[in-house]
This record gives sequence, C-alpha cells and structure tokens, in this order.
Amino acid sequence: MLGTFRKIRANLVCRWQEFWTFKVDILITILNTCLEVLMWFFLAKIIDPATLGYEGIGYMPFILIGSVAIYFVDGVGASFTDKFNNDADNGIYKLAYLSNMHIVEYFSINFVTMIVFDIFTVFIPMITVYMLLVGFSDTSTVLFMAKDNLITIIIALLIFIVGNLGFQLMTVGTTLFLKQGDPVSFFMEQFNRFFSGQYFPTTFLPKFLGVLPKILPSAYIILIWRETLFLNHVYYEKEILVLIISGLIVNLLIFLGGFYIFYYGIKRAKREGRWF
Repeated sequence: MLGTFRKIRANLVCRWQEFWTFKVDILITILNTCLEVLMWFFLAKIIDPATLGYEGIGYMPFILIGSVAIYFVDGVGASFTDKFNNDADNGIYKLAYLSNMHIVEYFSINFVTMIVFDIFTVFIPMITVYMLLVGFSDTSTVLFMAKDNLITIIIALLIFIVGNLGFQLMTVGTTLFLKQGDPVSFFMEQFNRFFSGQYFPTTFLPKFLGVLPKILPSAYIILIWRETLFLNHVYYEKEILVLIISGLIVNLLIFLGGFYIFYYGIKRAKREGRWF
C-alpha cells in the first residue's frame, strides 16, 4: 500500500511538471469549459423549460447536472483509455509494465491523478461560470440538497463508476485487438454524450433507440441526480429505488463484459506479439 501511495505521489509530481510546462494547453482547457457553460446560457434563452420534464427547472440547471456527470465519464475515460493509448504509443506503458506495476495499479494511479487535476481545470471553472451567469441573469433554481439527497447522489455515483469502468475496460480491450485506439474512444465518448440525456431528455429519442440509455451507466446517474435534486426523490422511495436496482444490475453486467473483453484483448495482443 505504501508503494502505491509513493507511485501516486510520483505521478502527481510528473503531472504537476507537465501542468507548468504546457500552461497554454491548461489555459485552453479552462477556456473551453467556460465557453461551453456560456453556450448553455444562450441555449437556455431559446429552449422551452416545459419540454424538459421538470416543472420550474430551466435549461441551465438541467444541463449542469448532466455535464457534471459526464465530467466523471470523461475523467475516467481520460485516465484509462486516452492515457493508455498515449502511453502505449510513446513506450511509457512498456516501462511501467517492465517495472512490475500491476495493470490495475497502473490504471488506478492514472485515475486518481487525472481526477485531481481535472477538478481545477474542468469542474471548478464549470461551477464558477455557472454561478456567475445565474447571478447575472437574476434567475434561481431550488435544488434539494438535504442529507438523504446527498446519500442518493453518492449511491448513484458509486454505481456509475462501476459501470463506466466496465465501459473503459471494454474500450481498452477493443483497442488492443483492433490496433486502433482513437476511433474507438471517440465513438464511445460521443455515444455517451448523445444517448445519456446530458443535453436533452432521453424521451426525445425515437422508440427504436429508447433502449440505448438503459445500457449506459451515465444515463442512470444523470436521471437519478435530476430526480433527487429537482424533485426531492431519495434512495428509499420507490421511484429512485427502482432506478438504483436497475442501474446496479446493468452496471454490473457492463463491468463483467468490459472485464472479459479487456483480458481477451490482452491475451490476443500477447499471442500476436504486440502487447506493447
């Protein structure tokens, strides 16, 4: 355990040095986040709140909840799929593997460091600009933030992390035997954004596409968070309990499927002599 903490510390030091070396990239990331929130502000002017399905809720808080959830999707994706693709291309993963670092340890360290830095470059700028724009527009939305609501949010987040981890393992495993990383990860990112309900209610989807949100971890966390924050439905109530149980079953199945594809990809890569 002590060795793992030392590796996390070393990874944080390296990421901090990269942070200061590529200051322009960090600035652009923050500006992109700010511009995205500004786009929500203007979209909120033209979108009818009545179409969102939550009485008294405007588009700004609606998309904020979805985007905070997607922030965790992108964080896990960046620390697993994107980092693996980059490290595999430049030989860093080969060095990590030869140093006897376990695969789980490698991905866990990347996840912790990525989340820490994304908090300052994505999460905090997103919330700050949102609060400024809400104050500027002189509009307010009541969000239910009692103890039971927070417990519901945490339960949904934990269930989501399991399923999203499965998706990322699936993506990395697919990358290993397809030999192409960027197209796969890009497709999974857009698939998550479009069908999760981040930008619009999933009820807008055609009936033949209605099953897709039911297999997405991000769709469950977004729906549960909106239900508890906007409607004050909490974990012991039937509406949320059904979503939690359904989400848990789906997310566990996705995790098991992703785990299988990941190790299948490793075995195939080793068999074909291109593990690195």
